[in-house]
Amino acid sequence: MNFEPEMPGMNTRSSDGTKRSQYRVLICASRPETLTLTALLEAADGTYRCTVTPSVEEFRKRLLEDRCEVILIAADDVDSELANDVRRLQPHASMVFAAPSVGVQDLTKAMQAGAVDFLTGPLNAEEVEERVGLAANRSIELVEREERMHRLRSLSRRLKSESNGVTDLADLEASTTDPAAEELIVPDSSDALDEDRRLDEVAMCSEFRTLIRQELDVEDLLRTALEYLLVKTGPTNAAVYLAGGDESFGLGAYVNCDLNRKSVEPMLKRLCDEACPAIAEHTDVLRFEDANEFIAECELGAEVSTDIEMVAVPCHFDGECLAVMFLFRSADDAFEDSVAQTLDALREILAEQLATLIRVHNRLENNWPEEAVDEDDDLGWDDLAA
Repeated sequence: MNFEPEMPGMNTRSSDGTKRSQYRVLICASRPETLTLTALLEAADGTYRCTVTPSVEEFRKRLLEDRCEVILIAADDVDSELANDVRRLQPHASMVFAAPSVGVQDLTKAMQAGAVDFLTGPLNAEEVEERVGLAANRSIELVEREERMHRLRSLSRRLKSESNGVTDLADLEASTTDPAAEELIVPDSSDALDEDRRLDEVAMCSEFRTLIRQELDVEDLLRTALEYLLVKTGPTNAAVYLAGGDESFGLGAYVNCDLNRKSVEPMLKRLCDEACPAIAEHTDVLRFEDANEFIAECELGAEVSTDIEMVAVPCHFDGECLAVMFLFRSADDAFEDSVAQTLDALREILAEQLATLIRVHNRLENNWPEEAVDEDDDLGWDDLAA
């Protein structure tokens, strides 16, 4: 059971057409299931360099001593403390769980620990090699990505430090021939600023992904995601609709900034029934030019101003719209252009985590989790949004 979508470059061969010579695998072989997998990997024509430890205590010591691409361990050997040690001491390693069988609690434990796969049941050598290889390639991708980002940061700092652009032609030529810097072809001050913004966006996306990957419940996921988004967008009303069957949508969460849910209920229903199916066909973040007219038609009452700006955010993953977000607040406090860039960067991450939860729930039951209960009209988020 692979918990993560494949990353770019996974399950591929290197540029010279040959497979990587060895993957480093650290194994805690304290149980029969990991002993069996160890034997299969060690027989794989030298592809895997296995470091085998007979106990959890020895495994902890090896975490400090050996760098590896994959950590293979029995699910019953992992507790929260050990999982934290793995993430801290081997941040780039992919953890793979093993067990004779798997249940709901085992899947939950694996996802909370950050495992990328769960090997269970009788597997042949080819299946084990393929899945451990995918986990190893994931780790290699992470390391290479961080190295590229480090080189880009170094190049950006060098460009910023020179008031009149790059003065050393040799350095410029060397940097632009580096594959990691191929996008920085014209090194002027605007490029350096753009690069700073891009690096900030990468850091933001990494923070958001780390935060929401800990959520294994749809309602908790939406709450955490919206709390993070409100920090970036500023106080705003927001509604999130989750895709259901037959192109239908249902309200998953609502954030009250200055409009409680009851006061805008007719508008929320129209957004659900009419707007969501149409917006799901779009791939861009949308700003409603006729929001005033739309809100006036909803007849919300004199206490709700029609002078409101509204933004719609379709969240797609693998070509499917899994959710649509609406953010709306007074036009006197209009959304800045940077808000659209932030939403565009984070929406795919949210959709990706929703897709992960859907896959897990589909394995366990055939129904989407129930719609979030509306407690006090606004889920108690007034203080956060205010």
